Amino acid sequence: MGTVRRGPVSPTARRTIGVLSPVVGGFYFGALIAGVARAARAAGHRVVAVQTYPAGLDRERYPDESILDAPVALGAVDGLVVVGKALRSDRLASVQQWGLPVVLVSEEPQSPDDAVVLPDNLGGVRAAVEHLLGHGHTAIGFIGCLTQRDMRERFAAYRATLAEHGIEPPDAWIFEASDNHEQGGADAAARMLGAGSPTTAVVAATDRNAIGFQRALRAAGLVLPRDQAVIGFDHADSGARVTPRLSTVDAHYDRVGETAVSLLLSRMRGEEVPGGEYRAPSTLVLRESCGCTESAQSAPAAGSGTGSRSGYQVLRQLAGTAFVGPAGVGGARRTGVAPRETWWHAVVEPIETAAERGSSPGPATLTRLADVTAAMQPHPEALEQLVTCLRGVEVDVVEALSHPEHETAVRRAVTEVLLAVTRGCTRAMLARSGQLERTIVDQYEVDMDLLRGDGASPRALGWLPRGVRGHACLGLWLGADRGPGDREMEIVGVHDTSGTLSRLVGVRTTASQFPPTALTRAGTVGSNELTFVVPVTFGGSDWGLLAIDGTVETRATSARDRFNHWAALLAVALDQERLLANLREQRRALEQAAARERSLADTVRASEERYALASMAAHDGTWDWDVSAGTVYYSPRWKQTLGYDDDVIGDSPGEWLERVHPADRDELSASIASQLAGAGSPLELEHRVRTSSGDYRWMLCRAVTVLDDAGCPARLVGALVDVTERKEQEIALQRDALRDPETGLVNRLLFLDRLGAAVLRTRRSPGYDCALALVRVLDGPAIPTQGPPEADGDARLDLHRELVRRLRRPLREGDTPARISEDDFVVLLDDVGPGGIPSRLSLLLDQLRHELGSRVAIGVLGSIRGFRDVGEVLREADITLLRGASRQGRTEPRPGSVLR
Repeated sequence: MGTVRRGPVSPTARRTIGVLSPVVGGFYFGALIAGVARAARAAGHRVVAVQTYPAGLDRERYPDESILDAPVALGAVDGLVVVGKALRSDRLASVQQWGLPVVLVSEEPQSPDDAVVLPDNLGGVRAAVEHLLGHGHTAIGFIGCLTQRDMRERFAAYRATLAEHGIEPPDAWIFEASDNHEQGGADAAARMLGAGSPTTAVVAATDRNAIGFQRALRAAGLVLPRDQAVIGFDHADSGARVTPRLSTVDAHYDRVGETAVSLLLSRMRGEEVPGGEYRAPSTLVLRESCGCTESAQSAPAAGSGTGSRSGYQVLRQLAGTAFVGPAGVGGARRTGVAPRETWWHAVVEPIETAAERGSSPGPATLTRLADVTAAMQPHPEALEQLVTCLRGVEVDVVEALSHPEHETAVRRAVTEVLLAVTRGCTRAMLARSGQLERTIVDQYEVDMDLLRGDGASPRALGWLPRGVRGHACLGLWLGADRGPGDREMEIVGVHDTSGTLSRLVGVRTTASQFPPTALTRAGTVGSNELTFVVPVTFGGSDWGLLAIDGTVETRATSARDRFNHWAALLAVALDQERLLANLREQRRALEQAAARERSLADTVRASEERYALASMAAHDGTWDWDVSAGTVYYSPRWKQTLGYDDDVIGDSPGEWLERVHPADRDELSASIASQLAGAGSPLELEHRVRTSSGDYRWMLCRAVTVLDDAGCPARLVGALVDVTERKEQEIALQRDALRDPETGLVNRLLFLDRLGAAVLRTRRSPGYDCALALVRVLDGPAIPTQGPPEADGDARLDLHRELVRRLRRPLREGDTPARISEDDFVVLLDDVGPGGIPSRLSLLLDQLRHELGSRVAIGVLGSIRGFRDVGEVLREADITLLRGASRQGRTEPRPGSVLR
């Protein structure tokens, strides 16, 4: 962000005053801006009001801080008024580096030189608390959300005033609100009722808090003000529409704005303006909610003083409190007289003339009074207060008459003045009603034009209502960078009945130079309009800025100004326009793709025919999985491979996956998932699938992934081939590699591996040991059978089988029977412990000796501990076998092959 230093402004030069405000409408922000605009117009200057919060806020739930990072309008204005919460503290410090004269409103100062203008929070709350004390209340509570400086000051004033009267409010009297609106007041009411209603009266930090508080209490069955007296702060019109009508403090926010401009203009002229706080006075406005009667509430009080006042004094005070302020420039600016003073003289002069001369006011005088009254925008309760006040003036004037014969003329003049004031108040209310009706009509036109989406581009601003006579321009951001800094933008549309601003379209500028000078200078000098700058945002969209001339809304309870609403709708329309443009582009792309598809249709059909013929020749069952649709096409050959008819198999993936062997299902699912996740190599996997007969057949699945234009998996295409015969041969070969083909026992290679592992384990585990029995088949007579005599080979085979059958009987899990040579069989008993030869092995060997006798020789090792390796174990077993045969007097067995 750059730094711009500016010299003093000439008193006669027409300058531009900028206002940075969270939003630009409503009784608070709108009134502040209206006061700024009124004071600036009186000095012949222009005003640009910049909204720093996004358009389209959700139910008035404002963000914790401003989102505006670009220095909007800082290079297009000559002085700046910054309203509280409009900028983050770091952004406020950077704004001051531009060298612009700055005045703060309800904001924390950044340095001792900062001038801060605030409403008289202390005086207003003091008057409210003392008024409630005057009604006899001592248990007075406070409602408020203390996140803003004004609210914290009002809370401090509440505590200080009670302390001055010897009352220390406990925490139970403080009802914190969640926000400054009605819901925050309703939440505070719920907390108060939950605490048992410890107070008899409350002061609310805002009128909207007070209104929500009153409604919640009335809904709970309380009678107000009997059960709870309430005074608010703001003097919003909505307070006059509730029951009972809300007593409140009028902070005169327009005067806060006027004071800020007065200080700012002094600084712009180079005058010394000391830093510190500057207060605009507040006024207490009494209605029924505090407990006042009609007679008491008819004269609003600035404080709690009760001294006697004449009717003229009350009337002069009403001139300052009963009106919002002048809607237009009017004659007051031409004569140099303050508008409220002009109205007071318009009321008093006809009455004094009648008292002095006995003449009644003329029609022109009364018409002028009605006009001035309407232009002053009276508050809702103003007419009621003025009627009572003027009747008091009538009594005072009649009592003081020096010519008693003029009494009738005085009473007639007061009546005529009352009628003129009534006409003015009525006309103001009708004008307000008409303005709201025009706003609704304008809003309908904007809604229809922007949401229809079938007309001209919303960038051209042709959607603005016909009643908008001011100027407007739309600037959109260039590039996607949303970081802090002076972002570049392009003006894409203007609204100008004269056509002089059309040259701005296409001009590139920066946020600091927006709105363009040509727009702000195009306004009429002295006009009620000012230039608003509103972010064109909605949701996550941030398009740029809308600058538009118009009048500020100061009476609405909500801060949602119509321009804020238009900017949000414009963002939606621009989103829609971009979406439609993308859809049109996609449509063109789809049409081109369709043309390519049609041109390839014949080629595809021919290719499919060739593929079908090739599949039939290869006996492959093809399948095609549509990933997005979740369906699979199974070819007739695929179904025939599994023995199913064509109509039995559907198109779901489960037709295949649910028939897969449970042991193979997880591996197949993982392989398919890997393919869909973008595996580089084609899918190739053998798995078992259940056929129509219930048997499982081995299938070889090969598949490739087909991607869409976005590079995402769209299809999985493959073939299924029956490889059962080959797979069974492979399994048999694998089995024979480690098993004896004749007996099915573990062969020599696998047995030596297991014996070696057992020997190593005996070294690591002191409690672990194994037993080993070596059985050798000897030459001798065959086992007796009932059939005819068999050949020697068959007899030996039968002996081997009988021996294997008997060796397996006593075995348990972990034991290993094996054939390690032609006639040598061995049993390794696992984990026998330190007890020597287990009984189940002894029993087995006794049975073999008894049943097979001299046909077998047996060697037993009760332990394999202490042997160095497998060879040593087997040698010891062979030696044991030979020794056993010698002791039994048998023929010397032929040498074994256990060591080979």
